[in-house]
Amino acid sequence: MGIVNYGHRGVPHVYLAAPLLSDGTWNASHYTNPDYDALFAQFNAELDLGAQRDLAGQIQTLLNEEIPYAVPYFLDFISVTSADFEGLVTTGMGHFDILNARFSG
Repeated sequence: MGIVNYGHRGVPHVYLAAPLLSDGTWNASHYTNPDYDALFAQFNAELDLGAQRDLAGQIQTLLNEEIPYAVPYFLDFISVTSADFEGLVTTGMGHFDILNARFSG
C-alpha cells in the first residue's frame, strides 16, 4: 500500500510515474509490471493527443484489472482578480506568474 499527497500537479505524469513505475520514486507499494512501464514510456513520449488518450485508456484498463487505486480527494485552485487588473497568469500548479501583471485603471 502506498499513500501519496500529490497536491496540485499540472500534468498527469507525476501521478502515473512516481507511485506506479517499477523504479518510481514514490513506489512504496513496490508495484512492478513491465507492461505498465512500457505503456507509460509510450504515453510519456507520445506527441499526438489522440494516441496519448488511447495509451491512457490502456493504462487505465491495466490498472483497473491489477490494483486498487483510489484518489480520495482533489484540490481546487481558484484565481480571482478584478476588471482593472490584467496580465496575471495562474499556472496548472496553482502558482501565479506576476511578471506582466499590472493595474490598468
